[in-house]
Amino acid sequence: MNKDCSSSMISTIFLLLLSFTCSVISQSDSCSTLLSVSNLIPFNTSSLTCVSAWNSEGFILRYAKAGPSLWSFVLSAPDSGAYVAIGFSPNGRMVGSSAVVGWVPGGGGAGVAKQYSLGGYSSSQCPPDQGDLPLVQRSSVLVSKHSRVYLAFQLGTVQPQQNLIYAVGPAGTLPSAGGYLSAHRNMASDTLAAPAAGGGGGGEGSGEGSENGGEEAPTGRSFGGGSGGSSAGGHNPVSLGSDFGLSSPRKHALLMIIALFLVQSFIC
Repeated sequence: MNKDCSSSMISTIFLLLLSFTCSVISQSDSCSTLLSVSNLIPFNTSSLTCVSAWNSEGFILRYAKAGPSLWSFVLSAPDSGAYVAIGFSPNGRMVGSSAVVGWVPGGGGAGVAKQYSLGGYSSSQCPPDQGDLPLVQRSSVLVSKHSRVYLAFQLGTVQPQQNLIYAVGPAGTLPSAGGYLSAHRNMASDTLAAPAAGGGGGGEGSGEGSENGGEEAPTGRSFGGGSGGSSAGGHNPVSLGSDFGLSSPRKHALLMIIALFLVQSFIC
C-alpha cells in the first residue's frame, strides 16, 4: 500500500467515524438506549419501564411504581417549539381529565412544566396550575437535550388512572404568557400497562382508539381541539438494560464505514 493511499484511507476512516459519532449523538430517543438526562431529573430513573407510546409523533414514555404510593414518569418527545402533554383520564376522554404539560420558552431558559385541569374545549376552560393529579412537590421538570424534550414528574398515588391522553401543540406555537394552551395539533389516547416488577420491561399496552369516543367535536378546542385523536398503540416495551443494542442510525452508519473501508482497501 503506497503512502498516498494509506493517508487517504486514514482520512476517510476519520471522517466516517466523526459522522458516526455525530449520528449517535443526534439520534432520537428510544427504548434501546439509557435515558440521557437522568442527571437532570430530580428523582431516580434507573428502573423505568419504557414504551414507544406514540410512534407517529415520536413519543417515548418511561414509568415505574417507585413506592407503595409513588409513581415516576418521564415523557420524551421531539422538540418542535410546541408544548407536549400527557393526561390521565377517568374515561379515556379529554374533558374531566388532568394533564401535565411542558414546553421550552421561546427565549430559552429553564423548561416549563405545569398541571392543567381539562374542563372543556376552550383555553379558558383548561386553566394552568389546576387539576386532580397528586403531583409530588418539586418533582416536575421539563428538560431539553439533543432536539428532544423530557417531561418528568411523580404522582403520589397507589394507582394512577390508566386511561392516558397524549397531545402536541402546533409547531412553533407556545402557550401564552399566562400559560393558556392553544388548540393541539395532534392527539392520541392509550392505556397505561402495569409496569414490570422491579422496573424495566413491561406488559403490552393497548390503544383505546379516538379520544372523542363518538361525542361531537366542538370547534375552537384547546388541549383536546383539532380534528380528533387517534390510538397511540404501538407499545414496544424494552428493558433499559438492553442499551448495548444498535439502533437503525447506528447500524446504517457502521455499515457505511465497513463498506467504504472495503472499497478503499480494494482500490489501494
